[in-house]
Amino acid sequence: MAYYITNMRPNKEYVKINDNLEKVKNFVNEIIITPKHALTKWAKITNQTPAAKIGYIGQHLISIITGVPGTGTGARGDDLADGSEIKSCNKIDQVDKCNDCGSRVLRIESKCSVCGSKKIERKNDSKWLFGVRDEHELKQYLNMDRIVLLLMDYPKFEEGDYKDIRISVFEIYPKEDRMSVFGNLLSNHYYNIYTPKLKDNKKTNPMNLHPWSFQFYKCNPIKIFECIIKNIDTSPTIIIEEDTYIKPLQVRGNNLKPLPMPSTLLKKNEWEEMISKVNYKTDILPLICQDYLNHKNITTLTKLQFKNLSIKEKQKALPFLDMKLRDNISLRPIVSTQQKKHYQRG
Repeated sequence: MAYYITNMRPNKEYVKINDNLEKVKNFVNEIIITPKHALTKWAKITNQTPAAKIGYIGQHLISIITGVPGTGTGARGDDLADGSEIKSCNKIDQVDKCNDCGSRVLRIESKCSVCGSKKIERKNDSKWLFGVRDEHELKQYLNMDRIVLLLMDYPKFEEGDYKDIRISVFEIYPKEDRMSVFGNLLSNHYYNIYTPKLKDNKKTNPMNLHPWSFQFYKCNPIKIFECIIKNIDTSPTIIIEEDTYIKPLQVRGNNLKPLPMPSTLLKKNEWEEMISKVNYKTDILPLICQDYLNHKNITTLTKLQFKNLSIKEKQKALPFLDMKLRDNISLRPIVSTQQKKHYQRG
């Protein structure tokens, strides 16, 4: 599938902030690391979560990374002067749950303070929220030149390691053909979920876009920044991958590939759909993992051999999907869950 890139060129008229990476390091030190240390100290006294709201902090950070200032209007105007929308997701210091008594457990606690149990469910479900309450707001999103997604998470969460923090920034351009899935998700949510609930006088909720989910990768986001804060609670060190930083004035063209999608996200029917739609020799075979072939002591895999592999073996043979492969898999409907409070866009 061929795409024409038309709007993924930052407007240099709005790029006002320079020396970006040095400013990022100073900002992270002063606004993220230092306050986290202070909040963690007080959390041990107050038994309140040390997690800080990231919304406005995220706007500062995105301005530094993209070089585009805000408009000084808080939640009432454009997030960036070029009209870009910023959404932030913070998975750091979420409140966890005791699996024995159901009480809340802070991330800094190793056991439940109520019953003493060490059976803790560590939460990792924060997401980006997109509130669309009428067709005008839907059209606003669909006609935006750029949406910038900020994510703070633990790169080693699955290992139960919370020493390091990762800050990632992604861009989605809703008007671009290759990122049109974002608009499809939002339209599906508004017309098929939000509007029916509104008509039935039921509680409505925003669209959830979960980081690292099937829907997220289907949007073909581009990563423009990433840094790791090593040992944030003891001896913090900020590591920025400068060679992967997409500078403010760099054209986001076909040379910038979207994030590779882990094949572990695919369901059985999606594997079957993808294999049936693409050309195996030109689209799948070049992406087969060489280590897998070496381990199996084979030089190649035929289409039939690949098709007959178990799901786990397919995942090993083809660990990641490029844009073409994922574009040949049908979009799943976005899942929206009930919110405790009505969402206010900001």
